[in-house]
Amino acid sequence: MGMINDAHKSLIEEVGLCYVATASNDGQPNVSPKGSIVVLDDDHLAFADIMSPGSRANLEENKRVAIYVCRPEKFQGFQFKGTVELSKEGPVYDRLAADIEKKGLKLPPIQNAVKVKIAEIRGLGE
Repeated sequence: MGMINDAHKSLIEEVGLCYVATASNDGQPNVSPKGSIVVLDDDHLAFADIMSPGSRANLEENKRVAIYVCRPEKFQGFQFKGTVELSKEGPVYDRLAADIEKKGLKLPPIQNAVKVKIAEIRGLGE
């Protein structure tokens, strides 16, 4: 059984927004909002890298990431930690592009699909 359960999936689908925290190898932090977060399976999340040069530079150096999804008005949220794989094509890239198109968003092309292998999940206040 994977790490991502139904409560995590439900919140991600309902909220549709996350905050991605990255750091360079020398510790330079960056946080970026992402409206493209999706659950790929019970162990992987993904989001689109669009117009995020700071996050992209950090992820190219340091594959570790933290993703926070929350519903602040209800004090509910989860932090997902893991490692990323960047890709400029393939099934994850295609899915993210299709999701963005389905939402009717007029955005620049996706620079990278970011697939995250989840290693740890913490709930709000844990």
